[in-house]
Amino acid sequence: MTIKTLALLLLAFCAQPAWSQTPPASPPAADSAALTTRLSMRDLWVEHVFWIRNYAIANQAADKQQAKVAADQVVDNATKIANSLAPLYGQPAADQLLKLLAGHWGAVKHYSDATVAKDTKGKQAAVADLTSNAKAIAAFLAKANPNLPEATLVTMLAAHGGHHVSQVDQLAAHDYAGEANTWQMMRTHVLALADALTAAVVKQFPDKF
Repeated sequence: MTIKTLALLLLAFCAQPAWSQTPPASPPAADSAALTTRLSMRDLWVEHVFWIRNYAIANQAADKQQAKVAADQVVDNATKIANSLAPLYGQPAADQLLKLLAGHWGAVKHYSDATVAKDTKGKQAAVADLTSNAKAIAAFLAKANPNLPEATLVTMLAAHGGHHVSQVDQLAAHDYAGEANTWQMMRTHVLALADALTAAVVKQFPDKF
């Protein structure tokens, strides 16, 4: 199976699941904890894709200094995402999520590095890692929160991984118009993911919000 085929298979999951299309409840008050959490989660996930995109761009340009800064920011952002769970689920759960997010980043970085090196087998291995990691993250989150269906999470995280793969491929091919479209889809998708995570947490811990 070619890398292009694998990427297309991942992107095939991009359609939003039915449960995420349910009309939202009335917007919370402007000063509510739920809204604050939602906006914070959105910022964190947009920063995730922003800094990984910066790494991919720098990597293609062979700008090691920019790539290092971007990579450091990806790790810092992953730490913030993981630690956002600590107040509700405890630090051990946050630490476990950080390891899983590190695996996600490691797979995307491997794919970017292999693309620059024109290493087809490396790219295939990275996609395999990205896919298995998506399943692991989904299992972890579904176990922690019964309001997050594992199968739906696998679908959403597979789509997210597919966006990363397509973005790297498009940058390597100098398909900047295509990458611009992927960026828009990626950003919209992570906002939906962030909102789904927030809604599940608020539903699980209503007394905290």
